Amino acid sequence: MQKRKRFYVAIAIYAVLGLLIRVTMEDVPLPVGNGHIGIRSLTLIVLAVFALRTILHFRADQIRGEHEEEKFSS
Repeated sequence: MQKRKRFYVAIAIYAVLGLLIRVTMEDVPLPVGNGHIGIRSLTLIVLAVFALRTILHFRADQIRGEHEEEKFSS
């Protein structure tokens, strides 16, 4: 239960950070290759990668726990 609570807190913090990025940063264009990307967009993408990594890690822990329970019950 403790891991689930920590997971929800982490996701909430990512959401608050995303909202703060959206509200406070200006979308200054940065040259990337042949085009441009906004610095706000780039920052949100990086934050989304960390959030996705957190979600995948949490899900992997759940799957590992299920497999361990199956081993002990057999």
